[in-house]
Amino acid sequence: MAAGVSAQGWPSKSELNRRTRRLQRLLASDGLDGALMLQNVDLIYLAGTTQAEAVFVPRQGAPLVLARPPLDRLNAECPLPDQDVMPPWPQLRARLEQHTGRNIGRLGLELDVLPVAFYRKLTEKALAGLDIADASPFIRQTRAVKSKFELARMNRAAREIDHVFRAIPRLLKPGRTELQVEAGLMARARARGHQGLIRTRGFNQEIYFGHLLSGPNGLVPAKVNSPTGGQGVGPGLGQGAGPRVIGPGELVSADLCGTSGGYIVDQTRLYFTGRAPDRLRRASDGLNELMDRLADFIRPGITGGQIYEQAFKTASALGLEQGFMGLGRDICPFVGHGIGLELDEWPILARGVGQVLEKDMTFALEPRIFMPEFGVVGIEDTFHLTEDGPVPLNLTPRGLCEVEK
Repeated sequence: MAAGVSAQGWPSKSELNRRTRRLQRLLASDGLDGALMLQNVDLIYLAGTTQAEAVFVPRQGAPLVLARPPLDRLNAECPLPDQDVMPPWPQLRARLEQHTGRNIGRLGLELDVLPVAFYRKLTEKALAGLDIADASPFIRQTRAVKSKFELARMNRAAREIDHVFRAIPRLLKPGRTELQVEAGLMARARARGHQGLIRTRGFNQEIYFGHLLSGPNGLVPAKVNSPTGGQGVGPGLGQGAGPRVIGPGELVSADLCGTSGGYIVDQTRLYFTGRAPDRLRRASDGLNELMDRLADFIRPGITGGQIYEQAFKTASALGLEQGFMGLGRDICPFVGHGIGLELDEWPILARGVGQVLEKDMTFALEPRIFMPEFGVVGIEDTFHLTEDGPVPLNLTPRGLCEVEK
C-alpha cells in the first residue's frame, strides 16, 4: 500500500497529521492560537472528506473535526480520532477551548472565501471577543506543497484525462457542435470516475469541465480567470463550449481537467479538422519549444513574476510575440497557475508576483497565441516541481493533431 493511503483510498491518519503540523508551524509563526477552517476544499485537505462542517486546528496538538449528526459517515471516511457534533454557535468557542485545553485569544479564519454575512454571524454569535486574523495565506501556502499521496492522485488524474483526450479524434467531426463533442468527452470522463466539478477559490470563478472551443469562439473573452473564454451556452454560463457547429478546416482547442480523489490536472491540446496550414503548424511547434525552454528555466527559488517575464522573453526570441497571451491591450496577466484540490492554487505565475516556488509544488503552464484567422493556439501541461526542475504529469502528446473527415 502506498504511503499515506488508507485501505479505503482516503488519506491516512499519518498523511493528515503531516498536513496539520505544517499548517501549525505557520500559525505559530504569526502568533495564532489556532484556526477554524470552514471552506469545503480546506476541510477535504485537513479531514480527508467532504463530510466535515469545520476543522479546528489548534496551535499545538490534534485537530478537532466537527460535523452534523449522525457522524457515522464521517467516522468511516476520516481517520482522525477527535470528532464531535458541531455545537450551536453560542457554545462553539467553549468547545474549541475545551479541546485545546487553554483560552483562545487570536483565531484564524479563511477570510478570503467566507461570505460577509456568514463571517458576521460567526464572529458575533460564536467567536465574540476574539482577535480574528486571516488564516487563508497559511492554508494556501500549506496546500501548495504536495505530498507523495497528493502527487499519486494527480498522476492518476493525468492518466484519466489522457484516456479522454485520446477519444477526441473519433468525436471531433465537422457538422457536430462544440457541445456535442464535449458531451461525449464528459460522458467518457464521468464513466471513469470524474467528479464532475472543478473547484476554484476565486470569487465568482466557475469551471465545470474546461473549455472546448472552435475557430473564432476561442477568441471570445469571458469573465473567467483564464486566457480563453468562449461563448458558452448562454447567460447561465457565458464561457466554454456552445452551440457553434464545427466546420471543416477549423482549429479546435481542448482545455480540459482530469480529476482523481478531488485532485485536478489541467491539460490543453490542439486539433484541426483537415490539413493544418503551415503557419498554424509553425505556431504550434513554436509553443512546444517555448514550453520546453520555460520548463528548463524554472527551478525552486525563482518567483512567479520571473517565470512570467521569461515566458515573454522566450516568445520574442522564438518570433511568437504577436498575439502572445492576448490581442492588443487584452494581455493575460499570467502564464500559469498552481493546481491541486483547486484550479487556482498557489503558486501564481503572473506579472509582478514575488512568491517563491518550492520543491514539490504543482502548477500548470499554459502559453497561448491568439491568431484572429484561426482562433487560439495553445498548449497546457501540469508539472511537479522537483529539485532538478519541473516534471510534466500529462501523458497526451502535445503536437497539433489533424483530424481527417
